Amino acid sequence: MNEDMVKKDIEEIETINIELDHRVSKLIAENEHLKQTYKQLYDSIKPTRIRSKEQCDALINQVNQKSLEISDLNVSLQEKGLVVTALKDELRKLKRKDLVDNVVTKHTIAPEMLKTYVEPLNPRLLNYRSAHSDYLKHTQEEASILREIVEQGKSQNPLNNSLDSACKYTKQI
Repeated sequence: MNEDMVKKDIEEIETINIELDHRVSKLIAENEHLKQTYKQLYDSIKPTRIRSKEQCDALINQVNQKSLEISDLNVSLQEKGLVVTALKDELRKLKRKDLVDNVVTKHTIAPEMLKTYVEPLNPRLLNYRSAHSDYLKHTQEEASILREIVEQGKSQNPLNNSLDSACKYTKQI
C-alpha cells in the first residue's frame, strides 16, 4: 500500500507540476504580451514628447521674436515721440518769433512821438502863480498821454527794448 500511495503521490505531484508549468507558461506569455504593450506605449510616448518639445521650442521662439518686435516698436515710438516733441518746440519758437516780428513791425512807436513839446514859460509870467500852475498841468497832461502810449505799446510788445527805456523815461517825467 505504501507503494500505491507513493505512486499516487507522484502522479499528483506530476499533475500539479504540469498545472504549474502550464500556469507559468501562461504567465510568461502574458508577461511577454505586457512587455510588448508597454514597449509600444513607451515608443509612442517618445515621438509625442519630441513633437511637444519641438512645439514648445517653436512657441518660445515666436514669443522671443514678438518681444523683439515689440521692443523695436517701442524704440521707434519713443524716437517718433522725441521727433514730434522737437517739432512742436520748433513750431512754438517759430510762432513766437512770428508774433514778435509781427508785433514789432505793427506796433512800433516813432521816436518823434516820445518827444515832449514843452513850450518854455515866458520870463514875464514866471512870477504869476496861475500861469505857472497852468504850465505844470499842461506838462503833466502831455506826460500822462505819453505814458499811456508807451504802456500800451509795452503791453502789446513786451520784448521791445526801446519801449523799456521809453517807459522809464515817462515815469521820470
